[in-house]
Amino acid sequence: MNCGLQFTLHPGFSSYGPYSRYEHSVGVACIIWYFTHDKKQTLAGLFHDISTRAFSHVIDFVRKDYLVQESTEDNTRQFILQDSVIMNQLLCDGISLDEVSDYHVYPIADNDSPRLSADRLEYTLENLLNYRKCTIEEIEKYYKDLTVGVSEDGKQEIMFQNPDIAEEFAFGALSCGMIYSCDFDRYGMEKLAEILRKGLKDKTLTESDLYLSEIEVVNKLSHSDLCNTWDEYTRLYDVAKDPSGDIMVNAKKRYIDPYACKHGGVTTFSAAFKNAVNEFKNIDYQYLMKGIYRNG
Repeated sequence: MNCGLQFTLHPGFSSYGPYSRYEHSVGVACIIWYFTHDKKQTLAGLFHDISTRAFSHVIDFVRKDYLVQESTEDNTRQFILQDSVIMNQLLCDGISLDEVSDYHVYPIADNDSPRLSADRLEYTLENLLNYRKCTIEEIEKYYKDLTVGVSEDGKQEIMFQNPDIAEEFAFGALSCGMIYSCDFDRYGMEKLAEILRKGLKDKTLTESDLYLSEIEVVNKLSHSDLCNTWDEYTRLYDVAKDPSGDIMVNAKKRYIDPYACKHGGVTTFSAAFKNAVNEFKNIDYQYLMKGIYRNG
């Protein structure tokens, strides 16, 4: 989930706890089951990242899809279809492939940003812990206040009961969003994307290699003509704005505007949060950056 940035020397990303797509997917499934007790929705949530490649959203950077970041989900249906164990179990359960291959059709599992969904809820709560912005007691407070209601457009949505807790969570999610699009995150992901592009171009890596574990891909890079380039990446410590820099890259700005029962989205009743979101959305990333490297 940290998109390969944990292999750098950045004091933050190199110290965050391990957090895999598998853990995220199981967490999403557990949240959906908790709120719906619907097997089809739960399985759709469990499978939603089944086609994610090594280094996660770095692949979006490889494909220049960093503003949308959906290219990692392009083979979900095919991955389920080619797995005989999953397909046999779906047959036993009387569930069709179409009912579990697209979690976007279930608003509890996923919905349009910036609404709250099981997917956004899981990685936000996990990262609030990983980034040391919340204690487990605070995470539990958020989770216990959640319920399923119907928003103004008539769709089901995970929402908070207490507007004050909703606002607190929203600010926490925004602080995570700032990390997801900070200078180091954008620079580091583009640097790693450059390495992967070179590896794919010179046949050091194949597309199928990207479905190996990250450690296996790292091992291939470390024992190839790209070993020095990979070593340099692992010594990346920080970045600085610099007109002589080598990378300028935009970002997908992630934030959540959760709904509070009888109050609406947090931006509708919290001027402070609305202003913070607008400031975040107005950040301009059109500047060059240069890497700062240290010895390991």
